[in-house]
Amino acid sequence: MVPLVACVLLLGGCVHSTKARFTRHYGLGPAPTAPHRGSLASGAKGKILEVAQISVPEWLSGNAMYYRLDYRNDDRLAAYAQSDWIAPPASLLQPILRQSLAGRGWRAVVGPRNPANADASLQLRLDDFSQAFAQPGASKGVLDATATLIDSHDDHVIAQKRFHVEVPAATADAQGGARALAEASRRFAAQLQQWVQAAAGSKRESVPEPATSAR
Repeated sequence: MVPLVACVLLLGGCVHSTKARFTRHYGLGPAPTAPHRGSLASGAKGKILEVAQISVPEWLSGNAMYYRLDYRNDDRLAAYAQSDWIAPPASLLQPILRQSLAGRGWRAVVGPRNPANADASLQLRLDDFSQAFAQPGASKGVLDATATLIDSHDDHVIAQKRFHVEVPAATADAQGGARALAEASRRFAAQLQQWVQAAAGSKRESVPEPATSAR
């Protein structure tokens, strides 16, 4: 009987150890389907928009899920050991942005490797996509990005804008951070869609617009 009990305890220990090494993978979910509001951009009517591949700094090129401890006045980033993204953040964000932009007066919204001859190109750089802790029990998802709309026929910059989105996390852990960043991505997609729609029919702009900050 003792050997049997010993085996059960050993098995329980093994199961516990396996759970401790389990890595949880997170995604951003689909883009929200919102009704069209206002008039469609006249400058986009019947044209093709290319959403170029999102550029990122080296630290955002992998699947790691990053956080930083702002309450320590420390700008260093750390990665969760047992949580990550199912794909690099830019890859998860790309289809959400394309879906948000589709149907807003454009004849088509295509990706970077589509053979269609685009009339305009949307260049995006993702500068921050992390969870920031203001204190040990309080954090937020932070998304920083720069968007540049370019006329594909003569390569001039139509408009450029910096975006800053913050969403409080419901829990001070990886799951809370992932959910906050998923919501930040949806808010960014909505802001980007409105800006592109307005900029598509605008004149050339030589000075970038100030950052949009959303909380």
